[in-house]
Amino acid sequence: MKLYRKKRIELVVESACAKAIIDMIDAAGAKGYTVVQDVAGKGNRGIRDAMHLTGLFRNTLIIVVAAEDIALRIVERSQTLLENYAGIVTLSDVEVVRDEHF
Repeated sequence: MKLYRKKRIELVVESACAKAIIDMIDAAGAKGYTVVQDVAGKGNRGIRDAMHLTGLFRNTLIIVVAAEDIALRIVERSQTLLENYAGIVTLSDVEVVRDEHF
C-alpha cells in the first residue's frame, strides 16, 4: 500500500470567526475540511466550554489535510483573521492513502 505525505492543519477558533476561516480555507485551495462545533478546553484565556447559553464563548475545531503549499498558505492567512480572536493553529505531518482526495 502506498502512502502520500500531506500536512494536517487544526484550527481551534472562536465560533464567531469560523465562517471567515472556512472561506479562507476554500480560497487557499484546500479540497475539503472537517468542522467540529462546540469544542471545549482550557488555554491561556481560561476555560472555554460548550455549555454557555450564548455562542459568545463557543469554539469550533476546523481540520484540514492538504498539500504542503496549501497548508502553509492556510497557516499564514489564518494569522490575520485571528488577530482579534482567540485561536490555536497547529500544523503536523500526516500520511494518507488516497492522494487525490487532498
